[in-house]
Amino acid sequence: MIRKLLLVLVLVCSVGVVSAQDDAPVFVLVHGAFQDASGWDGVIAALEADGYSAIAVEQVGHGDDTPISEITLDTYRDAVIEVIEAQSSPVILVGHSFGGLVISAVAEAIPAQIDTLVYLAAYLPQDQDSLVTLSSQDHYSVLGQEGNFILADGFSTASVLESAFASAFCPDCDEAQLAVVAASQLPEPLAPLNIPVTLTDANFGAVRKVYILTAEDVVVSPQLQALMLSNTPVDHVYALNTGHAPYISAPDALAALLVESAA
Repeated sequence: MIRKLLLVLVLVCSVGVVSAQDDAPVFVLVHGAFQDASGWDGVIAALEADGYSAIAVEQVGHGDDTPISEITLDTYRDAVIEVIEAQSSPVILVGHSFGGLVISAVAEAIPAQIDTLVYLAAYLPQDQDSLVTLSSQDHYSVLGQEGNFILADGFSTASVLESAFASAFCPDCDEAQLAVVAASQLPEPLAPLNIPVTLTDANFGAVRKVYILTAEDVVVSPQLQALMLSNTPVDHVYALNTGHAPYISAPDALAALLVESAA
């Protein structure tokens, strides 16, 4: 079943140009682990060129001096909720990688304020899943290879082996893009990665969901993405023939899919 689903999903979709309407939604973009919000810059520019509004949420603990001990999954959830509640237009909430857990928690808390959840190469949870429980099922991720995932003394943060980070996150990047990715890694607060998300059919289950599968991904493998989709069905699946960071390697194509997902 998973193999058949994967064979279907790895096809790269083509979408037409969709122009923003007067009641166009706003895209709220949530980054994943080891990164900050700046990675979304190219996608925001492409969305704005088509007449849409987009906001990237900068999570605490990613480049600021917030004490690591104060950061939980709820911290990330609440930061996103604050941005959503400031909007007057419908919200398309996009989560990349670990951001999939965050947007799921947001949908559980304020389902009526979200038009669509978009999971980009993201962890797609069931009730009581965490990043750790989901990633432990990924037998194809390079982060699971010995020495690539590094825990800080005291287990406060995690990082990826510096020499492996850029090529793992963006195997389809050109040399200039690889340099940008290599310079962008931030230590990731470890505790939120272990926190399970509580989800219900009444709240999380009521929100429309779209998944964008990354067919060349070696961080969250397409095999795991297909497995998660078989466990938590969504309303529509798209695919990009990219690695884990299409916001860097293919921002225009990704923006087109985000617009299509909102149509």
